[in-house]
Amino acid sequence: MQVVFFGTAYFAVPILDALCHAGHQVDPVITAPRKPKGRGLKPLPSPVEATAGQRGLRVLTPVNPHDNDVIRIITQVKPDVGILAAYGTILRDVLISLPQLGFLNVHPSLLPEYRGAAPIQRALLDGRTVTGVSVIIMTNELDAGDIICQRSVQIQPDENAGDLSLRLAKIGAELTLTALDSLRTGCVRTIPQPPVGISWAPRLSKADRILDWTLPAIKIHNQIRALAPEPGAITTFRGSPVLVLRSRVLPLETELPAGTLILEHPGTVVATGYGTLELLQVAPAGSRVQTGVDFRNGRRFQPGEKLL
Repeated sequence: MQVVFFGTAYFAVPILDALCHAGHQVDPVITAPRKPKGRGLKPLPSPVEATAGQRGLRVLTPVNPHDNDVIRIITQVKPDVGILAAYGTILRDVLISLPQLGFLNVHPSLLPEYRGAAPIQRALLDGRTVTGVSVIIMTNELDAGDIICQRSVQIQPDENAGDLSLRLAKIGAELTLTALDSLRTGCVRTIPQPPVGISWAPRLSKADRILDWTLPAIKIHNQIRALAPEPGAITTFRGSPVLVLRSRVLPLETELPAGTLILEHPGTVVATGYGTLELLQVAPAGSRVQTGVDFRNGRRFQPGEKLL
């Protein structure tokens, strides 16, 4: 089939790869413009742009996907179907109506749960144990279209957003090919999303990254894994920010105030509002990623010191 593909984040990469492996003609690939990243703030391609470039596919990086040039190119291609996965911008009817067989949206949640930009992170923040992937018919209402196919998966207790995204992306690729086969053969059976059970997954803000040590250890642990490997949860030690990238809840009771470093145990162990948390991997400002043990040894914690 002739496919126009919209995607930006890594979640979309296995889907793009699967389309190419299956022999579908993908043209063009539309992704977000390059953004400055890293210490040098060099504009880098999105994961989708990098993959499409390696495959020799035509790539467009418009600031506004509804520009006349983009619409003209897609109109000339005459795609059978459009596919959107982790693109980052809501498409309007002027684009959705162009493919002959419609537009598919590959979304990493069990819709109607977690409609929006950050479904994987929000599910982890909420401590959910089950999530999944849905392939839906795109409409002009955010993530509200009829479901073509859907699959649920168990979330592992210490799985972070990066690891979970990898697993869901592979499932998304399989479901996308299944959905395309249904479209090609004319055997599509869709299910309307129920009007109850709708929840939202708004884009993460800086406030979502700040750790509050007065919360229970399990909630802080869920926040850390929801933000890993990037952008990372943030705490403060001796007036400087520290990214926290991995943690684990310890079966250790303490009466120390929340945020206090517990020196009686090895590594970086912190009292919380309920329970204790060990920080397994951190990245202090201006320093490399390191273990909690190395962080403690390098900073030489003092009795009564706290993370804020």
